[in-house]
Amino acid sequence: MTHDGDAGVPGALARVLADVAAERAAQDAMWGMQILPDGTGDEGTVAESDRARRETEAAAAGGALTWRHILAEEVLEAFAETDPERLRAELIQVAAVAVKWTQALDRRPLPRPSSALHRALEPADHPQPPASTQAHALGQTSVSGATSRQRFRAIVDVHVLLLRDIRGIGDAHGTHVLLGRRHGTGYGDGLWHLPSGHLEAGESVTEAAVREVGEELGVRIDPADLAFAHVMHRAPERVGLFFTARKWTGEPYNAEPDKCSELAWWPLAELPRDMIDYPAAAIANVLDQVPFALHEWSTNH
Repeated sequence: MTHDGDAGVPGALARVLADVAAERAAQDAMWGMQILPDGTGDEGTVAESDRARRETEAAAAGGALTWRHILAEEVLEAFAETDPERLRAELIQVAAVAVKWTQALDRRPLPRPSSALHRALEPADHPQPPASTQAHALGQTSVSGATSRQRFRAIVDVHVLLLRDIRGIGDAHGTHVLLGRRHGTGYGDGLWHLPSGHLEAGESVTEAAVREVGEELGVRIDPADLAFAHVMHRAPERVGLFFTARKWTGEPYNAEPDKCSELAWWPLAELPRDMIDYPAAAIANVLDQVPFALHEWSTNH
């Protein structure tokens, strides 16, 4: 029996790995490429590893096994290793368990937001500082010792519907939209998607939309020719802004072949079935002139 790592939720593994890749890039941007000793194999680490293994086995036998048991065992086994090849293998196991645990969290119904949850959902482009400075990063401490509540910060992305053969936005049969098939990105690879990307520091959302279209399709759009069409809040931290464009300079082409395998114009009424779900839902909302929607939020909210 083969497994794709998605645990029954298509795209689950790619989503977590994309978040890991973004976090790694953010760490390099903040701290640079760090050359440090391993620091493993100290006296007592083998005993700690053995103790963690016994605790995991006992918890499993007693029906009380948790993700903490499994990850702690893998981490402590890595701490006890000194051979570089075996250490690498142990670290890969640590990473795999952490990813699997994250996927398990993603499958659960989301709890109501709390200050602790808000801190946990800080965007990936703000990596955690060293432990000695984490108290400052998590909030100011009052005279009474209570920690102030952090404001939630969303990750904003922009999407552009390039439209041609337009017979009115409500005519889904006549109007075509340009889509690209993702490739080699770690998220939604093999699926169709709109030209899109994250809002960067110091950009307006229209500047971001113009930049992304230029990078992906090699065309220039005047910001004045972008029309706001829809906003979607995707659980738990993503806010997507969707714009339409009916005019641009240049002929669209695949300007990022390392991230896109092909481009195609699709009738709005006949979008491909193998399309990422949320842009497909957003396009449907644009056609129905629905200005706002929630996506993948638990019905328990």
